[in-house]
Amino acid sequence: MEFQFGRIRIPSRDRKGKVKSRIVLLCTAFLLSGAAQAEMGFPDSVKLPAQIQQDPDQTLVDEAMGRAEIETDATGNKQELTGHHFARWFRYAPAAGEPALGYDNGSEERIQKALLSTLAPAGWAIAFDTEQHGYFTLKQGEGAGASYLLVKMSAPEGQVFLELVAPGEAASGFKVPAPQAKPETFKDADDIPYLPPYPGSTRTGGGHGDDPLDVAEPGKGGEPMLVGAPVVSRDYQGPSSLSNLQFITDYHRALTEAGWDVLYPKDPSAGGYGSLAAHYAKNGRNIWARLSYQLGATLNYQIVDAGSRDIKSELQKACHVALYGVFFDFDKATLKPESDAVLNKALATIGAVKSGLIEVQGHTDAVGSDDYNLKLSNDRAASVRDWFVAHGVAAKRLTSKGYGKSHPVADNGTDAGRAKNRRVELAIPGCKAK
Repeated sequence: MEFQFGRIRIPSRDRKGKVKSRIVLLCTAFLLSGAAQAEMGFPDSVKLPAQIQQDPDQTLVDEAMGRAEIETDATGNKQELTGHHFARWFRYAPAAGEPALGYDNGSEERIQKALLSTLAPAGWAIAFDTEQHGYFTLKQGEGAGASYLLVKMSAPEGQVFLELVAPGEAASGFKVPAPQAKPETFKDADDIPYLPPYPGSTRTGGGHGDDPLDVAEPGKGGEPMLVGAPVVSRDYQGPSSLSNLQFITDYHRALTEAGWDVLYPKDPSAGGYGSLAAHYAKNGRNIWARLSYQLGATLNYQIVDAGSRDIKSELQKACHVALYGVFFDFDKATLKPESDAVLNKALATIGAVKSGLIEVQGHTDAVGSDDYNLKLSNDRAASVRDWFVAHGVAAKRLTSKGYGKSHPVADNGTDAGRAKNRRVELAIPGCKAK
């Protein structure tokens, strides 16, 4: 495998520390840093010899809560470690009288000895090593208080990569306020009152969007979960020390404490998540949120206040209204619990509309055969009708019908369009739009 970091290319090595190729790409995770540092950047516990010099082309990774996979014992057992995370490429300048660096001339061993000359007195010892010493791990301390320093090098080019995971502080204690019973009023220039930016962030943009928000968990292969529109968004530049792991972990805790239900990730420590989705369904509110982290701590917040939507007015004006936020198991007509918020609002609308009969309609996208889509849409419409009846609506007031893919409202040639076409609607038969 090859890795790249900045503009430097380094030979990768096998587990014995031998050169495998002339080009190495350093994992893109190490690009999660801010501006280049004027000093070495590592903590005082990492005392480096004079031969290790800063490379002005390389930036420092300094994440208050980061993660790295490091070999932690002589057997090469690799563990995923979490803590204060540092990473950087350095240059090695041979000391006066020291032979020039090269291939198969002990350069790796000389660099290792130079590092140990200052690190060993500070309590660092070799935990894992390779035959040529071009890839090894140092350990300082024991148990939960141990720190691990991974060293990779391309000795002929004089390049040395250091990656440190040290004990770090737990997730920060910042909080988010719970949404109020009465919907908040705020302008485009304001932060979202109940979803404030991460501490130390700077506002970079924001606005509104007309397409529904998708809060389905990425990579799971299920149907999109569209929760309505408009979408209100805010963009921020987070602090340079903010990692993806800390962003997701801190908001998972803060939102949960404020009464939100986090849809994903259920376990923020699992890693691998670049976004978080949550739902607030208390105090009569129905709010959906999706928070995203991109390389360099570029942050995006999106919300849909579905509870503020006037379904009754839309139904009476247009004679039909789409109920985005009604979810089913994949390829089935089984309602998901997350549907309750919008169904309860639709339930109140049915009770307030005195026009008599209301049809519950099911619609699909264009994927699949006509017969399949017609049956699925019919079954899903019937499931919603049954939910309304079970919650007090007189059965004689409701009918249900599936229309398959015959009534698209968006382009079936795009994922977003197909997602909008998969929907449930309420309609008033014989009604003329105003």
